[in-house]
Amino acid sequence: MNGSPASLDAAAMTNASVEVVRDVVYGHGLVHRARPGGPVPRALKLDLYLPARHAHTAPRPALIMAFGGAFHRGSKENDAFEAEGGNTSVADYCLRFARRGYVACAIDYRLVTEDPEPGTTPVVSAPERIPTSRTDVVRRIMNLPPATPDMLWRGIEAASDDMAEAVRFVRSRAAEWHVDPARIALGGFSAGARTALNVAFGEKVPVAAVVALSGFMDRADLQRHLSGFDGGPAVLLVSAENDLDYIAEATPGLVAQLRAAGLHCELLDVPGAGHFYQADAVAVHDAHGATTVERAMAGFLRRTLGG
Repeated sequence: MNGSPASLDAAAMTNASVEVVRDVVYGHGLVHRARPGGPVPRALKLDLYLPARHAHTAPRPALIMAFGGAFHRGSKENDAFEAEGGNTSVADYCLRFARRGYVACAIDYRLVTEDPEPGTTPVVSAPERIPTSRTDVVRRIMNLPPATPDMLWRGIEAASDDMAEAVRFVRSRAAEWHVDPARIALGGFSAGARTALNVAFGEKVPVAAVVALSGFMDRADLQRHLSGFDGGPAVLLVSAENDLDYIAEATPGLVAQLRAAGLHCELLDVPGAGHFYQADAVAVHDAHGATTVERAMAGFLRRTLGG
């Protein structure tokens, strides 16, 4: 396993229920970084959250999560932002679900600002249709000029390639990490949720479930990906009452498309919230009623992954 005992996070080890291994290299991706002479490789890393005594248990379900940040910022260590009262970070979700018995991974991926190579497995067919309302805000915060559709497309494609590679890597470590390869779920917040959907449907990487916390997919792209799709993962789509304009507009249609394709799709609404919300935020499940975001995620994963 990449990552030595010395890389164990000492602070995390004070909690006896979870062991954390930082910066496990799961692959490499090409970036330009405004340098002449062509792209250069950079390491892609993940943080591994293992339930205690994992070596003595039967194979467990796994949850692989990608951070949010409009494909421009955030990290596997922290994508909690202060806007609208803040949100629970992907790292925190991984810790919470490792405590529940999942092998969890918070992954790194290439960002738009690195000018990444987009790869050869396109998940977005029309860059000019990529919504920009959130990326425009983030780029202003970062003192960057507006992005072109091609810049955003390259970042989205690179992120999906990276998460797809992370799934393959986790599957290759299944025996070592006591993961059941048939019970792997993807998840993420915002850009990370969008990436998880892109990997499951656009890249067609076989996974059992997807948890999309305020995720988005262009409905025309989803229809294209569903064409000829043999089966597919169960999906939990989470959106807030006052979420980003394009997420609020697209989510009901995405639910209808997935269900029409015969896939198991659950919808969770976070009333009164904007794009940023906490794991313990009150939420309403379309079939199970009042709950919280974390409890809804746990119930969905239990129903679809078992164990």
